[in-house]
Amino acid sequence: MPSTNAAAREFSTAGTLTRRGFWLRHGTLVPLALWIAIAVADTPLGWAAALVATVLLISIWGRRLHDRGRSAWWLLLAALPVLGPLALCIECGLRRSVPEGRRFDAQRPADYLTVAP
Repeated sequence: MPSTNAAAREFSTAGTLTRRGFWLRHGTLVPLALWIAIAVADTPLGWAAALVATVLLISIWGRRLHDRGRSAWWLLLAALPVLGPLALCIECGLRRSVPEGRRFDAQRPADYLTVAP
């Protein structure tokens, strides 16, 4: 059962994220998380803060890929030099949501009486 806690949803890859929500988080949460991670980098909390920032980024990008009808495994494209991150930026940041992305929506109740095609 999905969590109703808003903070917990920010670190989950379940569900979808609209293009507006994607850019809103990149303008607010990501800079804040990165600033905190850099501020505590020389302390024992440095690794923990970097891990939290990384999980936040994976959550944001994964949910946006879900909204585009893609699996979060597409994040592995970032391992390809130049073209992988560029393709992800175009896919997540510039392209519209698709109806196929609803299959990833965590808020949708399960209907056990209907057979999916």
